[in-house]
Amino acid sequence: MSNLLEIKNLNVGFSVGDHQVQILNDVSVNVAEKEVLAIIGETGCGKSVTGSAILKLLPENAIITGEIVFKGKNILTMDDETFRQLRGKEIASVPQSPSTSLNPLMRVGDQVAECVMNKNCDDDEKKKIIASVHEIFSRLGLPRGDKFYNHYPCELSGGMCQRVLIAMGMITHPELLIVDEPTKAVDWALRKEVIEIFCELKREMNCAMFFITHDIAAAKFVADRIAVMYCGEIVEIGTTETIINNPQHPYTKGLIASMPSKGFNVMNGFMPSFNELPNGCRFSDRCECTSDICFNREPQNVELAQDHFVKCSIYKNIDVSGYLNYAITG
Repeated sequence: MSNLLEIKNLNVGFSVGDHQVQILNDVSVNVAEKEVLAIIGETGCGKSVTGSAILKLLPENAIITGEIVFKGKNILTMDDETFRQLRGKEIASVPQSPSTSLNPLMRVGDQVAECVMNKNCDDDEKKKIIASVHEIFSRLGLPRGDKFYNHYPCELSGGMCQRVLIAMGMITHPELLIVDEPTKAVDWALRKEVIEIFCELKREMNCAMFFITHDIAAAKFVADRIAVMYCGEIVEIGTTETIINNPQHPYTKGLIASMPSKGFNVMNGFMPSFNELPNGCRFSDRCECTSDICFNREPQNVELAQDHFVKCSIYKNIDVSGYLNYAITG
């Protein structure tokens, strides 16, 4: 299966006063057609910055190098008008936080229809679009009909507003859907509901997803592959089964161990500030497997097995064919 999206050596920094704060460091990931790639990691690690870079929605003080290639074309070099033809159509997004993403003064049905309706639409086209909105609402378990279509966001529950955001991403039938923290700040019942919706979309829509989340359980159920991000770097990437059941980077192991189903063993320490990054490995101050090299040299990516990469000096100069035993006993 060919790659729909290729992120190559992406670096993102921000000019703050007279200096630059570097957030993303040499990020490289691919998303194949119809594949769901989850990006997981702690809050503030750079997941949403990566999604915003794909959508070209970073602020003006952002400094970007590298490539983001969609269907063979680097979107970072596209002019704004050309990319506007992609964003919202071939590339769509489901933003986080319905309370800040929905217009409180606009009916929810009109907000979804607006994603595909333009001022040149005639009456027949408008009727077809409105019918499509009703159909999508129905598929998402929302009431069908003019009464719900004409509701304002303040009249709906948090779960309903979340599904309206999902409908806005669905209506354009995109090839790539950027999903940003869909389970953030929701209760347990709504979280389960949102995960079920995305599992259903994965089966029905046949579009690729770049699924940004801190919720490892959500990634487990929705994603085909998982990329683990720590402090602006991809530290491990592999199939969902590999990352969940056989994590190899010390940070990934810590994330998995912190899941309630794994005993809720929370990692020590905190992610460092991007203004005060340690030398060598960015995880070295929290890692229990460090050696001198970890504090002095940036680790390199090592391919442990097919499609399983880890950025960690533990695996430097070892026979990776035996890495499982090494990782368990080393």
